[in-house]
Amino acid sequence: MKDNKRLHDILDAIIAIESYALFSYEEFIADHKTQDAILYNLIVIGEAANQISEAFQEKFHKIPWASMIGTRNIIVHGYDQVKLQIVWEILQRDLTQLKSEITKVID
Repeated sequence: MKDNKRLHDILDAIIAIESYALFSYEEFIADHKTQDAILYNLIVIGEAANQISEAFQEKFHKIPWASMIGTRNIIVHGYDQVKLQIVWEILQRDLTQLKSEITKVID
C-alpha cells in the first residue's frame, strides 16, 4: 500500500532528525551540515505527506498534512527565505507529536 510506505518514509525522516541530537538553538545555528540534513528530512516528510491519498488524509485528519506539505514547499521554493528560528520551533514543538500520531496510524 502506497500510503503505508509514505507513512514509514515520514517516520524514518523524523527518526533521522531526532538522531542529530541538538541540545540548543545555538548548536543548531552553528552546525550548517546538520541544518542541511534536517531541512532535507523536512522536505522528505512534506513530499511523503503530499503523496498520501486524499482519502487517507481525510480519514486521519488530526495529522497536519497541509502543514507538512507547506513546510516542504517553503524549504524547496522559498529556500532563501527559510527562517531557522521557525525550523527550530518545528523541531521542538511539533516533531514529537507528529511521530506519535504517525506511529499510532502505522500500528
